[in-house]
Amino acid sequence: MKIKQTTQFDRTVRLMGKDAVEKLGQARIAVFGLGAVGSYAAEALARSGVGHLRLVDFDRVDVSNINRQLFALHSTLGQKKAKIAGSRVLDINPACHVEICDAFVNADSLGGLLSPDLDVVVDAIDGLNSKVNLLVAARQMDLTVVSSMGAGGRTDVSLIRAGDIADTSICPLARVVRRRLHRRGVFTGIRCVYSLEKPLPSSDPGACQETAGLSEDPEKGTGHGRKRPAIGTVPWIPGIFGLTLAAEAVHSITR
Repeated sequence: MKIKQTTQFDRTVRLMGKDAVEKLGQARIAVFGLGAVGSYAAEALARSGVGHLRLVDFDRVDVSNINRQLFALHSTLGQKKAKIAGSRVLDINPACHVEICDAFVNADSLGGLLSPDLDVVVDAIDGLNSKVNLLVAARQMDLTVVSSMGAGGRTDVSLIRAGDIADTSICPLARVVRRRLHRRGVFTGIRCVYSLEKPLPSSDPGACQETAGLSEDPEKGTGHGRKRPAIGTVPWIPGIFGLTLAAEAVHSITR
């Protein structure tokens, strides 16, 4: 009796079908930002069998990341997030082609980080200027893009939604991003994950509003954004945001 050999994607094939899994194996996805949201997005995409992942982040793991970021452990403190992410993806799926991009996202660097062969761009950046620059550049290249809005200050998973940027509400980050996109001629066509829960006030009086926690990378100079007050977070909300971004990316490829 011949025993059928099990592969790591058998359960995915059973649910989504062989054609869908083959499409994912040929897909090229870039994940921008590998922190609380992006780490979970990259993880789910790797476990879905995406064949090519471009992982973009300039930051290192800090002790304050451990409460919510998948790659943040005491054993990884001080290490580059992009490098950790790349090693983890290959441990999950050795057949995946991984590009590690240790780079800060701004108007100057985007030319080398975006390319027209990408099937989906996943935006998990928390810096406002970097986020808007990425979204505008991706839309100008007619790339499919899914973007995370504000996950900080929330605790209720039942209020997480996915929809077009034009249909977002409640979320202060989404409101600011919409305004900036409008100034640059982008109104629709960006799929977002956001929450209908109003951000809870921080117990730290130095961090009162979600928008106060957004980094503003300078228009000129070589800095990586100004220091900003921390926003309170719990482990489960950013994780669900990231997993939902991955689901949106997978659905856009397989449907």
